[in-house]
This record gives sequence, C-alpha cells and structure tokens, in this order.
Amino acid sequence: MRMRSVGVSLAAWPESMRAFRLLRLAAVLAATSALLVACSSDSSDEPSASRPQAHAPHALEFTNVAHEAGVDFRHGAFRWGTSPDPAAMMGSGVCWLDFDNDGWMDLYVVNSYAEREAKRWEQVGGLPESALYRNVGGEFQDVSAASGANLAVRGNGCVAADFDLDGFTDLYVTTSRVDALLWNNGDGTFTEGADEAGIAGFDWRSGAAAGDVNGDGWPDLFVAGYASLGNPNEGATQGFPNTYFGVRDLLFLSNGPGDGERVTFREVGAEAGLEVVKFEYGLGAVLSDVDRDGDLDLYVANDTNPNRFYENVAWPGGAEADPDGIGVRFEERAGAAGVADPNAGMGVAAGDYDGDGRPDLFVTNARTQTHAAYRSLPPDENEPSWLDVRAELGPSFSGSTGWGVSWADFDLDTDLDLFVANGRVPVTDLEGDAETLQAFGNLEAQSKPGQFEDLGAKVGLSEVGPRLARGSAAADFDNDGDLDVAVATVGGSLVLLENRSAGGRWLEVALGGFHPGATVTAVLPDGRKLVRDVLAGSSYLSSEDPRVHFGLGAATTVRRLVVRWPGGEETTLADVAADQLVVVESPQ
Repeated sequence: MRMRSVGVSLAAWPESMRAFRLLRLAAVLAATSALLVACSSDSSDEPSASRPQAHAPHALEFTNVAHEAGVDFRHGAFRWGTSPDPAAMMGSGVCWLDFDNDGWMDLYVVNSYAEREAKRWEQVGGLPESALYRNVGGEFQDVSAASGANLAVRGNGCVAADFDLDGFTDLYVTTSRVDALLWNNGDGTFTEGADEAGIAGFDWRSGAAAGDVNGDGWPDLFVAGYASLGNPNEGATQGFPNTYFGVRDLLFLSNGPGDGERVTFREVGAEAGLEVVKFEYGLGAVLSDVDRDGDLDLYVANDTNPNRFYENVAWPGGAEADPDGIGVRFEERAGAAGVADPNAGMGVAAGDYDGDGRPDLFVTNARTQTHAAYRSLPPDENEPSWLDVRAELGPSFSGSTGWGVSWADFDLDTDLDLFVANGRVPVTDLEGDAETLQAFGNLEAQSKPGQFEDLGAKVGLSEVGPRLARGSAAADFDNDGDLDVAVATVGGSLVLLENRSAGGRWLEVALGGFHPGATVTAVLPDGRKLVRDVLAGSSYLSSEDPRVHFGLGAATTVRRLVVRWPGGEETTLADVAADQLVVVESPQ
C-alpha cells in the first residue's frame, strides 16, 4: 500500500475504494510521486499578502451514515428515564485513531451511564461499554470485546496518542472516578495500565491532550479536572458545577521506559504552574505551539470560570534554575493575551482560519452564551495575543449550548470552516433538549476575509435533525479526501456525518511516528501558505484525525510542502501533486 523512497512514501488508495466512492476516484488516481528536496526552506516567511482571484466553495452535503457504515453505538445514559446526574449529562467524547496501522481511521467512542441505573444495567446483561470500531475500507466492524477496549466506566473523554513510541496508538480515557490507559499491544488488543503508569487520575477528569511539553522526546499528558461530586460546595452562589468544588488539573511528564518496562509518568502540574490560585472546572483542552517558538502551549476551556492560556516559557536563569528539574514552566497569560473568556467554556478548537500562519481559537459556551472566537495577532515581544472577533464574523454564535467544535476545510476551498455540536444541559428530556448541529462556511477564499456564513440547511444538517450532542471530531474516515465528522450524543445513537463534497482538490499529510506540535505548511502555486498543526486532543473531550488535511481549491499541485518537526528541524517536498495522501518520515 505504501512506497518508500528517500524518507518519503506516498500512500496509494486501495482498489476497494472503487466500490465505495466511484465518483471520487478520477481525482485520486491522478496522484503522483513527490520529491524530497531539502531539510531547509523559506517556510518561516510570512504568508503571502497577495489575494488570489475569488472562487466559489465546492458544494457539500453531510449525511448520517452511521447505520449503513456499521456504527451501531448508543450512549448508555438515561435509558430508563432522566435523573439529576451531572456526570451522565455531560456526555462523552470520541477519538479517531489508526490503531492497526492499515491506513484507515478507526473510531473509539467513550460510554457512560446514570448512576441510579447501574443495577438495572447489571440485571439486563452488564454496564454500558465503550466501543472500538475497526475501519475496513470505509465500513466499520465492532471489535470492542475482542480488543479489550470495551471499558465499562462512567466515561467522559479520550485522547489518542502513542505514549510509548512503539508505533501503535494508545488511548487514554477520562472518567468521573478513575481514568484508564489502554496500551496498544500491536496485535489488535489493548491492555489497561493507568495505575502502573502513574496516570490513574482519581476523581472526575474531563479533557485530555498529549504532546512533548518539556522537549525530552517523550509524549506528556495534560488532563483537565472538573467537579468533585463527593465534595459539595455548601456556600456556592452559582449553580452547577459551582455547587461542587473543582478538581485539580494534572500534567503528567513522561519518564520514558525504565529497564525495558512500560513507560511511566510523574505528575508536575503545580510545579509547572497550573492552577496556582484555585481549582477550576476544566473541560476542553488543546496543546499547540501558538507563538511558533518551538514548544507547546496549553489552552483550557473552563466551565463558568475564565479560560486559561498557559504559555510555555523558559525558567528565569536557565535550566539550572529549575528547582524540580522538570524542564517545563507554564505562565498563565489568558487575561493579557485577550482570551480569558469568563463564560461556560465547553470545547476548544485551534486552527488558522484567516491564513496568517498562526492558530486562532474557537471556544464553545453553554447556557446560550455567545461562543468565543479569537483571531491571532502578531506576537508582541514574542508574546502571543488574540482579538475577540465573535461579533464580527457574521453569523450569530449564541442561542445554543455548544460542545464539540472543529476547524476544518469541509468544502475544500483552502480556508477553515467551523462545525459545532449542540445540546442542552441540564438534561430533562432526551428529545426535548436536542439541538441542531451547525456548520459555518469561511468566506476567506471568496475574498470576504473574516466573514462566515451559516450553512445550516444548505449542507443537510436539517435532515440529520436535532441531537443531544456532546463530543465531536473530524476525520476523513472513507479516505476520499474530504473531512467527515463523528458526533457523540447523550443517551442516543452516535452520528457519523459523511461529507459528500462535490469536487475540489485536496492533500493529506501523515507523519511517520507520533509528532504532536509539528507544523505543516502547503505553499500553493499562487504563493499562498496554508498552515496546519498536528494536535492530539481538542474539541470537547475528543481526538481528531491525526493526519493533516488541506483543501486546495482549484490547485492541482502544492509548490512546496514543509514539515516543521518538534525541535525545529524541517523536511521539504517540492511539486506535490494534489488528491493524494503523502506520508513524510521524520529526519530523526
């Protein structure tokens, strides 16, 4: 399936795709080999200021294909009626990963249940289990039990990451009690080992994100803490989650493998500067190099508390001044950077929607509060900052309770669009509390910079209908070059939205190995630079497709493709043909 040459391989699309999507293969079969030219480039240049001739976005339609694709997952909460159970109401996340390394994105869905229904579940066969679906040519097989990934927990979030760097993606699952780490054994099975690894994370944990924050070459793990249900706050002046005390955010640094054993971790959140004032109510989280200085920064969406931006900074006086020798120091700068949104933050997405090469932020809010949209500004003395643009982008971002969120070029016209999953909370009626899923089209490529349009019924979401949605994540599950979306719901069936985009060129880039924090730049023939970051964990408690995706509009080639690896090395490809997946190997 893959040809390898000089550190670069091109993944040819399987013949089975003919039966799955015949209309797409004309473009796919045109894929040609790319040329590795150097490990240096002018990718550090600012994106081109010239604006190309405007062109229309390519038509797209989202269709729920969960049933026909073999995904029969139903969330276990409130099967016999709703109850005042906060952990069940908050729902769960989804994770895209290629756990068997066959080139197709598999799907992991976290499950949960209402506590008062536990005995009823036991009477009818057992507690609800999380599910792993193996992707076989665009159709899914339930391998939950056979793989050992079928955790029966009051689950919350997940992140897909290769923590031991053995080439197989592992899974970390957060719950309202004790978290789980599913080590991928490389043979289609998983082994749970959170306690032995030192990352069990007791109490209610929510969002998680992975990346090498201290630059030692091993993936670390951030885990947000939410509400401690065993620790009520009798003096609360606000409603939930303030009726309970917050749970501390955790930062687990990898120790690497010891004497041939499994990788272990040590917790250093307080020492690194997280939550130095009080424990808040963290949900969505993302690790991204937002200031482009070569290390990973952290953004956390907090429910009813200001969101936090932790900039990864050097220790004053150098490494020798690091009192604990942990190699990382975070400085909280959300207020100074303009991103301390005080509302009920749920999910977070980071992506360059305006084409300036820096990540912008979108945060979904609950209780019909206006979602937060932040456009990146040029760094001031190497300090990142953003401008609040939620009132300037065009559509109304209020009136719903948002959860999962993705920046993604759904219409393949070169700019990043938005997808938002909605559903009311608290949950009193599974149908009555459902809300419409939303998609917003970016008009940057149509020479309307900074403007979006509410696509709504134009893309088929009205036919999908209202959902009590929570976690969501984008991925090209059918390998046809456009991005699809999986949406988890509370008490209902999972939604799998196939993107049926009509035309449009594209390019997907997979990195050999696990490299969150890498930045991939595609330079188009007209000089524009499209910049995408590799992330592990984002949206609402979820993980998206680890491959980088570019919509190319009408461009048939990418003039230059530059991968900036964590640590600063670069790999450059020249004259890369559109409509293919390119696999780029690390220079190390």
